[in-house]
Amino acid sequence: MEPLDYRARAVLARIRQMLDQFSMKLEVDWDYDVREVLERILKLAIGEIEFGDGAPVERALLITRGGDGELLETGAGWSAGEEDFTFSRTIVEETIQTGKSVLCEDALDDPRFRSSESLRGLRVLTLLSVPLLTDETTSGALYIERRDARHLFGERDRNFVEALAETLAPTVHTVLLHQKHVRELRQLRSRNEAEAHMGHIVGQSPAMQRTLELAKTAAHLDRTVLITGESGVGKELLARAIHTQSPRAEQPFVVVDCSGLSETLLESELFGHTKGSFTGATSDKIGAFEAAEGGTVFLDEISDASVPMQQALRRVLQEGEIRRVGDRDWRPVNVRVVCATNRDLAREVEEDRFLVDLYHRIHEFPLRLPSLRERREDIPRLAEHFVALFGERKNPPIRGLDSETLALLSSRDWHANNVRELRNVIQLCVDLTPTELISPDVLQRVFNIRGEGHAEDTLGVEEIQFSPGRFVHIDRSAIADLIRSVPKEAPKDRRPWALLQREFGGSIITETLRQTRWKLRPAARTLGLSPVKLRQEFRQWLEHLLVLSGGRNDEVADRLDMPIEILLRKIEDLGIAQPEKPETGEGDS
Repeated sequence: MEPLDYRARAVLARIRQMLDQFSMKLEVDWDYDVREVLERILKLAIGEIEFGDGAPVERALLITRGGDGELLETGAGWSAGEEDFTFSRTIVEETIQTGKSVLCEDALDDPRFRSSESLRGLRVLTLLSVPLLTDETTSGALYIERRDARHLFGERDRNFVEALAETLAPTVHTVLLHQKHVRELRQLRSRNEAEAHMGHIVGQSPAMQRTLELAKTAAHLDRTVLITGESGVGKELLARAIHTQSPRAEQPFVVVDCSGLSETLLESELFGHTKGSFTGATSDKIGAFEAAEGGTVFLDEISDASVPMQQALRRVLQEGEIRRVGDRDWRPVNVRVVCATNRDLAREVEEDRFLVDLYHRIHEFPLRLPSLRERREDIPRLAEHFVALFGERKNPPIRGLDSETLALLSSRDWHANNVRELRNVIQLCVDLTPTELISPDVLQRVFNIRGEGHAEDTLGVEEIQFSPGRFVHIDRSAIADLIRSVPKEAPKDRRPWALLQREFGGSIITETLRQTRWKLRPAARTLGLSPVKLRQEFRQWLEHLLVLSGGRNDEVADRLDMPIEILLRKIEDLGIAQPEKPETGEGDS
């Protein structure tokens, strides 16, 4: 290599000094934008670069490799004219593969690249492509062009650009390495958060527990899972939890929303595309199935995919291979697919909006997430969870919700967006509450702000015609066992009629009180009883349960699915004397 002259060495020394200062000031955080950093590095270099003939360059590009070794689109670019960051892929690929510089004094007449369509389309007259080498590893290329026939690049220019690339390479390598670390840390943090949620998905109701038990089983079976449920019930959270509990947990979890993209963009998002396959495709791009290799692809709202997309997805599930948009070759992929929808797919199939073959392929392990209306007993726990999540940010922190507020929340249908709707309501309550406890007045104000009027207006009771057997399932064998178990000498209040009447009547009273937010007078009107009669019946029911539980209020609250604060208030209001608990002295032996 011909030694550089004093002028070139001085230029490189200035660039090196500026890069050192830049590296010292570089802030590294989660929002680290590698393209922006590379562009700043390139601009620093271009601002100082000088060639011997004094003529400027037209364009300069830093083209980097991804962690998977594939050539990515331009890492950073600088252009003297229009913002044109296209480049000759043929030349750059040769540079990266061989680790050697490529000089085209007059590229259009260079026999090595005469057949290159991309080069001919660029109308490049002279260019240099130099590898970015660090410890014998090629992380990309520095690519410089001129379009002035009077100033063609020569060997002296090659030597200068190679020295420039050697100066830039360590900083570029550090930037790319940090990008890789941030990506890995984000994946790890995402996995850890999902793992924490799997064991702590808020839901102790029988309906939710049944779903979670099935989800744990699905996690260890490498089957396609279909999660159904209304909007806002947590389908993506459950899908991520299944992934983190599966043997594929160490690999990526990639989410694609099938409802938010056009057919062309969705196809590109799922399968990737080749450069030039459609307007705006300036480089090759891998899709979700390749990005998730070895891991899981979550297809949200799959029912919104068009029929051609459904056919493509069917082939992926059937053959285990994909084809990028604009490509002729099929590529094998190894991923697990989890799908979700808020529609009735069986009906979509009947009405010819969803392919029956695809339906059966994604229906291998169906899971249904219950709506919040179906698990009202989880609402207080969810509300407290969200208060804890948002309340710590206030000064002073929000400690919880008033018992009447919990009752209002529990009586609401949450039909608009389920858990997400509840979360938004609690977040706004936290923002607006002036005290440590969220009161019913604050909750009502939040409903008004959201344009939902009074809380009771949202309950929407449907008129239902009664028919025998619709509401009550009579377990004849259980009743027969009860009758046979009653001793002949049993008192009247321990005989089957009294026992069943008390159990059934108490259940009806409790459910009616829940619907009226634990207020006795509205419940009495609904049931067709006098307030005095309702108080008497409810008091007897509570006394019976307290005796059965040995005076344990928490057990009675769980049995009735009633907030413990409300139970204690009702016990006091009704004048119920609780059973005495045995005393334990420290000195007893």
